[in-house]
Formats: sequence, structure tokens, C-alpha cells
Amino acid sequence: MQPTSKKTVMRMRDEYEKTIRKSSTENLKKRFPDRPWIEEASSTWVSRKELEELLNANNADGLRIYYGCHFQSTHSNPKNDYHGLHNLIFVATKDSVDTQNPTTETSVDQLRDVTVTGDPNAEPTSYADAGGEFTVLCPPSCPTPP
Repeated sequence: MQPTSKKTVMRMRDEYEKTIRKSSTENLKKRFPDRPWIEEASSTWVSRKELEELLNANNADGLRIYYGCHFQSTHSNPKNDYHGLHNLIFVATKDSVDTQNPTTETSVDQLRDVTVTGDPNAEPTSYADAGGEFTVLCPPSCPTPP
């Protein structure tokens, strides 16, 4: 990762809005005609505390971020439902070769199948051997402008 100026960040966000988000929103509206307000997410938010918990629980030296999509309903209120929206999945990594100088090529995802309470479909209760997702998406949950 390298430092990026506000100007570059804003240009990248604008390009995303004009291309990927616009097209994805059009597709979502076709897929979910019963949710005419649906829009693709433009951002997500995660706290430092949660990131540190994920990294510390896995003794990680890196973080891989995957793109994903909510494949089922997430909320009883349709206006707050993330079903169909893309999301980011945070996965702690550990370098298998050099923990002092981790690289993307030699870093291994710290994900393992963990059975919780005997139910193979139950979600983990801690970040150990698990990824992190279900971050706050905007929209529908956008920050209040100053």
C-alpha cells in the first residue's frame, strides 16, 4: 500500500461511481424490482478495534481484502437489507516464508472450517480462523454530512 492524495482518491471514487457502481445499481434494480430504492454500495466502514481483533486473533502480519456479494437477506426491513449488494471481506494473513517481510505471494489466508456448537452452518463467535465481513454499507447506512 502506498500513500494516495485526496485528489487521486476522489478521481478513483468518481470513476467507480460512473462505471462499476452505476452499472451494478442498474443490474440490482432489474434483479430486485420489489426494491426500487436499491443502490450498489459506495463505501463501507470498519473500526480499528475490529481490524485489530481480526489481526490479533490470528497472529497475522497482513490483511487480504476480497470482494464479495451478500447472497441472502440480511435484515427484516427491506430498506436496510444488504441482499445483492457487494461487500468487502477481510481475511487475516500470515507469511509462510518470512514473517519480517511478508509479501502477497507468500502470505496464507488464516481461514479454517470451524464447527461452532456442532452446527456446520453456524457462524464463528470470534475472529480466530475466521474472516470479517458484514461491515456497515453506504447506502443504506451512510454517514451524516457535517
